[in-house]
Amino acid sequence: MSLRGFVVAGGQSSRMGRDKSLLPYRESTLLEHAIAKLRGVTPDVRILCGPARRYEDFGVPVVEDAICGVGPVGGLYSALLSASADRRDRILWLAVDVPLIPPSLLRRLVDGLDDTEVAMARTTDGLEPVCAAFRTEPTLEAVRSSLLAGRLKLTAALEGLDLLALDAEPALFANINLPSEYEHLAKA
Repeated sequence: MSLRGFVVAGGQSSRMGRDKSLLPYRESTLLEHAIAKLRGVTPDVRILCGPARRYEDFGVPVVEDAICGVGPVGGLYSALLSASADRRDRILWLAVDVPLIPPSLLRRLVDGLDDTEVAMARTTDGLEPVCAAFRTEPTLEAVRSSLLAGRLKLTAALEGLDLLALDAEPALFANINLPSEYEHLAKA
C-alpha cells in the first residue's frame, strides 16, 4: 500500500474574512496541525492549495488545482492526479478547518480501504467528505467523469463507487468557517 495524505486548504476563507489555514491553533496554526495529524498516518503529505500557489513555507509540497472554479471536487481531482502520477494507490484527505478529528479515525479510514474504494466518516448529520480515504484509480475515473458531466458536488462525484461509511461523533466535525466558531474553538 502506498498512501499520500492531503491537507485540503484551497478554500477562499470568505466567511472567516482571512486565511483560516494560518489561524493560530494550540502551539501552531490550523495548517500545521492538519499536517501533523496526517503525518501520524503517512510521511507522504501534501497541501492542496487551491488555484494560486501558496503555503510553500510549511515543509511539504503543495499541489495547485488542476481545474479551477469547481470547488472541492476539483481539489479531490487534483489530489488524485498527483497521487496517480506518483503511483500512489491510496489517498487520505483532511480539511484544514476540522482540527478535532482524531488520528485514530484517520487510520480507520485508511484501513477501511482494504475492503472498499472510498472510506468516509459519517455522523448523524450524514456523510462527512471533509475527512475521507480513497483508492486512487477508481476514484480518479469517477471524479473525471463527474467533472466532464458537470456534476460538481463531491458526493455526486463518488456515486457508483463502493463506499464504506464509518460512524463518528458529530462534535469531531465542528468546522471553523466563521470568526465566532474560531473563538469558540479557542476557548475549548
